[in-house]
Amino acid sequence: MLQDGILIPKHHPIIKALAALDELNAHLGQVGSEFEEIQKNIMKAMSLISTTSKNHKSIIQTDYFQEETKALEQNIDHYTSMMPRQTSFVTYGNCPKSTSLDLARAVARRAETYLSKAAEVSDYALWVFPYINRLSDFLYVMARYTDFEFSIVQAVQDAIGGQPQELNLASAKAIIEKIEYKAKDINLPVVVACCDAGGNPIAVHVMDGALLVSYEAAIAKAYTAAALKMPTADTSKLVQPGQPFYGLESLGGGKILPIGGGIPIFNNQGHLLGAIGVSGGTAQQDHELALIGRSIHSAS
Repeated sequence: MLQDGILIPKHHPIIKALAALDELNAHLGQVGSEFEEIQKNIMKAMSLISTTSKNHKSIIQTDYFQEETKALEQNIDHYTSMMPRQTSFVTYGNCPKSTSLDLARAVARRAETYLSKAAEVSDYALWVFPYINRLSDFLYVMARYTDFEFSIVQAVQDAIGGQPQELNLASAKAIIEKIEYKAKDINLPVVVACCDAGGNPIAVHVMDGALLVSYEAAIAKAYTAAALKMPTADTSKLVQPGQPFYGLESLGGGKILPIGGGIPIFNNQGHLLGAIGVSGGTAQQDHELALIGRSIHSAS
């Protein structure tokens, strides 16, 4: 029975659409909390299409899911631009999260099918349909983006297999690439530097539009993090007047830069492998980007 009191059979397309949307919501709950807002939208859609099985042509469609659909389209474009173009057929199952997203997307496609039939007798189903259509596309893109992130982690694992005593060029490139994608996401041009355990630069990457001063700053932050074996965000607190490292900046020929953005990298045994330095945003932004770079290595 629908909310208007009308009895419809179990095989009615509205009932099938409700069941598919309920299943989709369950799958998204398994994927992660980042889809909570979408889950709420699905519940709203279920409430609308369960209202009645009749058309009400006198009802004017207001803004049912128009803003939500537009947001999905923007996110589809955004994440598509953040990864390489797909040049081959997709093989599902590359990692657990992308597999769950692909499964959710398949259920969304099934819900679309039922909604398209339900739309013949329900205005609400017709208005919900565009959102579910774009949602299925969004889930496909998110699955591919998840695969892309996973491939970066795998590349780092292959590059540093056996836990090296220092970072190498391959792992530094993977770290830089990950940081750059996030920096583009927040529209922040930065310079990223990776150094070995001795503070010697391995790779330095300058994004378009980065400040000139950020080049030296990123290298200095990486060096400082490696030399002191601690994040430069922590060092910045220790160089204040009255603190243990006060005056430290005058040492090392100007190489020491105790400003957030430098992060040391250790292996599982606690041995220093090298460090990351990021410069271009606020100290907090640089620090968070450097943490993202280190997380790729930690994932191995």
